[in-house]
Amino acid sequence: MNAGAERSRKVSAVRCSSYDSASVERAMRKGIDALGGARRFVAPGETILLKPNLLSPKHQDEAVTTHPEILRAAIHIVRDAGGVPVVGDSPGGRSTERILRNLAERTGIARVCEEEHVEIVPFIEAEKVPFPQGVVAKSFELTTVLKRVDGVISLAKMKTHAFTGLTGAVKNLFGLIPGMRKAGYHLRMQTPETFSAMLVDLAECVRPRLTIMDAIVAMHGDGPAAGVKMDVGLIISGEDPHALDAFFAEIVGADISCVHTVRIARKRGLIPSTFSDSDLVDGNLSDFKVRGFMMPSVPRYLRGVPRLFYRLRETPWLGSQRSQRRTARSAADALRLALRGR
Repeated sequence: MNAGAERSRKVSAVRCSSYDSASVERAMRKGIDALGGARRFVAPGETILLKPNLLSPKHQDEAVTTHPEILRAAIHIVRDAGGVPVVGDSPGGRSTERILRNLAERTGIARVCEEEHVEIVPFIEAEKVPFPQGVVAKSFELTTVLKRVDGVISLAKMKTHAFTGLTGAVKNLFGLIPGMRKAGYHLRMQTPETFSAMLVDLAECVRPRLTIMDAIVAMHGDGPAAGVKMDVGLIISGEDPHALDAFFAEIVGADISCVHTVRIARKRGLIPSTFSDSDLVDGNLSDFKVRGFMMPSVPRYLRGVPRLFYRLRETPWLGSQRSQRRTARSAADALRLALRGR
């Protein structure tokens, strides 16, 4: 969390057609070098949290989670810059060491961490972090792991999302809020607009050092878990998560009115109103256009799901606080499944 630090809005996109280890690392290094090199983001001796998207315990080939070879390349790059990488994430639902370990094993992340001798840090405990400059969120319950690291590198996945339109650099940071604590944000932020405004606040609070997006194989259609795989063949890197998501939206031809985080970031003046060729380190936007990318076809009634759960939470007959917590857990589980298109 590097509040106040100047950051570049430049984005680097490098072609990479497979998850071959050497090809991924070569492409990732090329992209980071174009942004100024790894030493621009990692100083010798620093501990860096590598935060992949581990939405659910799916196999790496299903394109639901960040591919483990993306993580492996990032580990090597952080180490070569003199940093100490650690790895962690927390999806929705209960967060215990056993659950998170199973998640890491099923997604292939544990195997890479074991081979590379990197610690997996579970996101279980949280600490309230004030953020008075937030527009809709004045504080966040963030993993206490952030207290022991010097910076965050986000390893996002290029996907659609039934609630927010797209899930990329900004949405990936929601995983820094451990487990069931996410339910409270869904319950309070009842619409795509307010929820996305909270995500923009979160990105400004956390301010990751760097975001690297796995867009070798993306997911379109009814993401973030029930969509269709698409070969995009890119590794995208950028210091500003809003700018990276603006590039993502631009190349897939998304209607910005449906990509709320990008629209809100532009409205707040965090990024320019358009993404142009000059915002790329190298190449032109036309070089990276993705044809046939489909946005979610979420039924209209599902957009009222968070509001329904908020009403349930406020209903007097829920009884004791323990019963309310149990209801909130059930609501969050149902919401998560609904937004996956199941």
